[in-house]
Parts: sequence; structure tokens; C-alpha cells
Amino acid sequence: MTVVTASAGSDAAEAVRAALTFERTVPRSLVHRHALSEVFLTDSARVDDHRFVAAAQLPPSHAYYTDHTTPLPLDPLLLLECCRQAETHAVHTHFGAPPGTKFVLREWSMTLSDDASAPPAGGPVPVTIDATTQDAQWVAGTLRGLGYRMRVSASGRPLCELTMRVKYVADTVYAKLRGRAAGTTPTSEAYRDAETAGLVEPGRVGRARPENVVLLDPVPAEDSVAARLRVAGGHPSLFDHPQDHVPGMVLMEAGRQAALLSAGTFTGEGPGKWAPSGLRASFGAYAELDAPLTVRARRPAWRETDGCASVLVGFEQGGRNVAEAAFSLKRAGADGGK
Repeated sequence: MTVVTASAGSDAAEAVRAALTFERTVPRSLVHRHALSEVFLTDSARVDDHRFVAAAQLPPSHAYYTDHTTPLPLDPLLLLECCRQAETHAVHTHFGAPPGTKFVLREWSMTLSDDASAPPAGGPVPVTIDATTQDAQWVAGTLRGLGYRMRVSASGRPLCELTMRVKYVADTVYAKLRGRAAGTTPTSEAYRDAETAGLVEPGRVGRARPENVVLLDPVPAEDSVAARLRVAGGHPSLFDHPQDHVPGMVLMEAGRQAALLSAGTFTGEGPGKWAPSGLRASFGAYAELDAPLTVRARRPAWRETDGCASVLVGFEQGGRNVAEAAFSLKRAGADGGK
């Protein structure tokens, strides 16, 4: 980890950024990953009390993040994962969160820049993340909540902007927060053998490999298309380590696939014609592993402001939405429009 610190001035911040290294990944425990192949963050440095910078390397090939039939030079969810790792590492390293702290995602949003659609040069892609924090919540000297605004760039080209709000709780409080009796919460290890019956055809959701599909039994309706979430507890990326709930990144993958399924269903155009250009999501409750979860994507709505289609997605479990999201899609190779 780079230990350079500096004042908030732009020149000083640039000096901190220039000192970042891409030589090795950060310790996996500090980004809550088990496999080294799932660690993309390589460095992080604090600029001042409200700002830090980080470095990551995007792999040229990955069984999950580069498995797409849609035109995705850079997977938006890979950029999102890099930002999640930057946030997690910073809270442990720069803001003093002890081991065992539980991270509760409240909301996030991201918007891709036009440069994110340009194919990168061959080989791994080094990216830098410039993060500003706000609305810190401290209780008895311990950080309990923080908001983030991040800008991701590669070789000086902006790739995306992201906002995120996260709550932090002690592991001793986590069981009470979960609201389930001791011993009744299964982990994803119990779902290593994922269902295959009713699996959505990979090409309909922009995937080539069936193991990366997370939707089952799609049912179209007049203004929406719904499918069941496939809990693939043995998936090396989606469930890198045992979880007692469905992680936010898994829900985002399900939402992306549902948005592409909706676009194909209601426009008659294959998912290869569409590329995600942004998302926003809020999380109101934990998505449980042992109860059916329906992912429902509405009919795409065109936005006159940018010519993209917006697809609202609800994640329904036990009669309520545990999360809500909106995915922006644009036609590949087009400037927008209907």
C-alpha cells in the first residue's frame, strides 16, 4: 500500500496518484475476497481526511467479467467491483474499520463515459480511482456510515463516475441486524449445485457461458418480464466466499441480465444490439438465499435527454421489494435515439 499523504491541492493530489503502483494486488482480506484471481485493486493512498486515490488492474480475460456477447470493451460491473474493493480497502486501511466489520450497502449509482465504449489496448488495463467521501457517521470514535463519489479513469481517459453509500456495523451486532434466529441462516455453500432446469438461454442475457446465467424460468407479461434468481453458490466470482445472503453484486448481475432480457422481449432486437451505460440501485433488506426471489424488469422506456433506454428492475421476495434498480441501455454503435 502506498503511504504517501498530501494536502487537498490538485498538484499534491496528483503527486499521490502518480505514486500508486500496479506491481501487486492488495491483501485479499482487505477487499473481502478469497481468491487472488478476484482481487483487482493494486494500491490505495489517502490524500486527506475526505479523499483517497486507488489503483486497479482490469484483466484482459476473465471467465465471468469478459464473458459477453454484447459489445462491452469494459464490463461496467467490473468497474463497479473495482470501486467496491477500493471502498472496502479504504475503510479498513484509511478509516480504521477493524476486522470482522460488516459492510451494509444502502445505495449506489454509476454512469459510463463515452470513452468506456472505446476498445482498450491489448493486455491488462490499469485504472485509477479518485474518491471523495462525505456524510461520515461516527459513533464513539468508530465509523458507522460513509458516502462516496468516485471517478475512474484509464490513461487519463474518464471511464465512469460512481456514488455509493455504505453502513458499517460490528460483527457482534450483525446477527441482530439480520433478524433471524441463530442457526437458521444458511450460507451459499448449501447452494453450490445451482439449478439448471429452466435456465435462460445465455445469448438472451448477453452471456456465452451458461454458468454465468443467473435467471430461471422467464415469464413475459404485458409490460414486464420476470424470472427467478438462480443462486449459484459455487460460482467463483459471484460467490467468491460463503455468504449468508445474496450479495449486491449478484443482484446487479441479475438486474443487468433482466434488463437485457426485457430489451430483447419488447423491441424484438437481440441483446447483442444493447450495451449497459449506467445503473442506480437501492437496497432495503437482505435478499435471503433460502426463499424464492423474483427479478422483474419493466418494459424499456426511452429517455429523450440521451437517447438511452431505461429499464426499471424490482427484486421481489416474501411479498416486498428487497432492492430496486434502474439500468440504462444504449444501442451498440449508435448515438442513441429510437
